[in-house]
Amino acid sequence: MLLSRPSVQGNVRFSKRTADTMESYIMKLISVANEPGMISFATGLPDKRLFDTSGIAAAADEVLHSTRVNDALQYGVTEGLLSLRRKIADRCRKELGFDTGTDNVFIMNGSQECFDLLGKLFLDRKDKMIVENPGYLGALQSFSVYGPKFSGVDLNDNGPDMTQMEKALRQDPKLYYAIPNYQNPSGMCYSDDARKQIAGMMSDTDCMMIEDDAYGELGFRGRTKRTIRSMNENVIMTGSFSKIISPGMRIGWMIVPDELVPFVKRSLEASCLHANTFSQAVMDRFLENNDLSKYLIPIRREYQRKCRLMLDLLKDSIPQGRWNEPEGGMFIWFRTPDGTDAMRLYEAALKEKVVIMPGRPFHVRGGGNTIRLNYATASDEEMKEGMGRLARAFSSVF
Repeated sequence: MLLSRPSVQGNVRFSKRTADTMESYIMKLISVANEPGMISFATGLPDKRLFDTSGIAAAADEVLHSTRVNDALQYGVTEGLLSLRRKIADRCRKELGFDTGTDNVFIMNGSQECFDLLGKLFLDRKDKMIVENPGYLGALQSFSVYGPKFSGVDLNDNGPDMTQMEKALRQDPKLYYAIPNYQNPSGMCYSDDARKQIAGMMSDTDCMMIEDDAYGELGFRGRTKRTIRSMNENVIMTGSFSKIISPGMRIGWMIVPDELVPFVKRSLEASCLHANTFSQAVMDRFLENNDLSKYLIPIRREYQRKCRLMLDLLKDSIPQGRWNEPEGGMFIWFRTPDGTDAMRLYEAALKEKVVIMPGRPFHVRGGGNTIRLNYATASDEEMKEGMGRLARAFSSVF
């Protein structure tokens, strides 16, 4: 992988996990993308023009002027605001296909905190863990703190390579982390058959699956496939309001099996006490004021339109490349010609003042000719200009 570990210098006596922790390629690119004149297709940021700023402001104002404002500004319970957890549990029943008690729902400081907590609960140094290849870089970085040995399972158009999955499960892994819906970085979506197979495999092992549903609400046609959690109650599910309402509010959530509840609570108490109380109260009020299913309709429609625009621009500007056509989420998976190094395109694109995300850091092996493109962040004008720049960069190296 392109991910490096920080060097340990001088006489500072760091822990072993400090050297294990991967650096964040993503955060570096956010800094580059913010430079003057840059157009970015690199990050995982949603379209900020779709934030309902007036609705969030109204929700915050209602919280600040309610009779319970002091509670919203006070320490809260470790599990999270009960009324917000009820809303999440209700959404799971109505849209995600399974029942869960509110005691199984934990509010987190974004889903990134879920990964850190689960790594802390399950992983010892050199434990085996299955991840998608390619897989979400932020999760790989978070789990890397605990020093696991990653087993990468390649993805095809329908989901994981099942032969590789069976082989990996025979190696006694503790965790399997996956994004079945509109995966980051590839944009692919597990087929119904793949979901059923994975649910069955997980039932026959003591490996715990983490089903990351960060993009599940962003299907262009809504939620069209069953969650794996609805087929196997021992699956841990994580989710977030970051991609659909506001990433800056840092509200994620996690649903865990009964036997994990006391351990998750104890670990959360030890690390941060609880998620941001005020943000939880504002999110809860926002959801009280808005029907989430109706709220999502224009967001899904706009991302579908922007995806189509980028696909058309790719077809017109870089017909020599290859790419998928996602049915939701925020990403297109672009491939340069076989045997080429996409880092050359990344470097040439920077000279043209356009930032793209190399695919290799998402891999535990391979991926040298891949690029992740985000169609959500840029405006139409930026996308058209950026694609012209990317086409010039492509022609200069391939």
